[in-house]
Amino acid sequence: MTFADYLAKRQARDNPQGDFVRDAREDARMADMHTWPQLQAYLYSKRACHEAIEAGRLVWRSYQQFRKSRNA
Repeated sequence: MTFADYLAKRQARDNPQGDFVRDAREDARMADMHTWPQLQAYLYSKRACHEAIEAGRLVWRSYQQFRKSRNA
């Protein structure tokens, strides 16, 4: 499952991670992200605030945990 697939299926709650998910769904370049450093660099290039980067890190971590659980 790609990060874009994960974002499409994830529920966007009313919290910073949900905000990140909603914003990421609207950004076609997010579909190209394959690693956290790549995503982090992209967020910095977009001048994302610290809170958005932290939310992105938490969503990425959740994505990685989901992938591990599917492969176990």
